[in-house]
Formats: sequence, structure tokens, C-alpha cells
Amino acid sequence: MRYLALFRGINVGGKNIVKMKELRELFTELGFVNVRSYIQSGNLLFTSDKELNELSKLVTDAFVKKFDFSVPIIYRTKSEMLSMVQSLPFTVEELAEVESSDSQIAHLYVYFSGKEIAEQELSYAGERAVVRSKNIYYLTEKSIRLSKLTSQLNRLSDELTARNWKTILKLVDLLNE
Repeated sequence: MRYLALFRGINVGGKNIVKMKELRELFTELGFVNVRSYIQSGNLLFTSDKELNELSKLVTDAFVKKFDFSVPIIYRTKSEMLSMVQSLPFTVEELAEVESSDSQIAHLYVYFSGKEIAEQELSYAGERAVVRSKNIYYLTEKSIRLSKLTSQLNRLSDELTARNWKTILKLVDLLNE
């Protein structure tokens, strides 16, 4: 099974520094194959025949032992990522409209959760979020740094980590290799 591990809160603001080379080495030592990282924000792709519960515990324990701190790690299978991309709840027109406001910033993100969240839609002054299962699709006219809605989203689960759409599409491409 091809997996994606999304680490929350590493290499952000000079805290919880983890070199991707060391993270890849850890996953290889744990017996995973085809281990690959993408950018420094904690995206790791790997293949394993282990079930998710088993590999999750294995990785969490080994990560704490090696790096001496813990962070939430959200997992998705290749098929879950493909389905998530195909289920984008925003129209091409909605995406084009927010992109036209400022083409220099990312406008579309997905927050990944380790557990199910009740399906719902939230909005606030140019921001929209659509919750589907363990994913929150977030669309904003402005920079995510100016968001008033993200604090609400973060209250929906204590295990959230976000990636912008460009990164997500690249991760899906890497999963397909």
C-alpha cells in the first residue's frame, strides 16, 4: 500500500527541526520502501504492507525516540488522496474568482484530520470551508495568514495539518510514480 504521512508542526518558525534526510532514513530503518520526502514541511511518501494502526504506532514511537518530541502525524493512502482531489467542492468559477484577487498567494488549502469530523460548511467574509469526512477544503480570497476562519477550523480537531493545493497536487503526482 502506498501511503502519505503528513507531519504537523515540524520545521515551522525554527521549532521542531527535523531534517528530511533523517526522516527518510528513519522510515527506511523501520522497513518501509520507496521512501521519499517532498519539501521541508513534513510530507513523506512510502510503501508498506503493514496496516495503518500498526505502522502508525511504529512510526510514532520511533519518531519520539529519534527526535525527542512528538507531533501529530496524519496518514492518507494513495486512493484516499486521489478521491480527495476528485471531490473538490469548489467550482472552476469559484477558484478563478479568488485567484483573480491576488495571483501571488495560495487561495486553496486542505486541512487533513486524523479523525472524522462532522460534515459542515463554514464561511466568513471571503473565506469558505467545506468539511468532508477527514478533510476540510478551505478557500480564501486573502492570504491564509489573514484568516479569521482558520481558528474555527482548528477547533474542529486537535489533529489538523494543512497543505496548499499546489503541494497536494504534487504529492498526488508523487504517489502515482
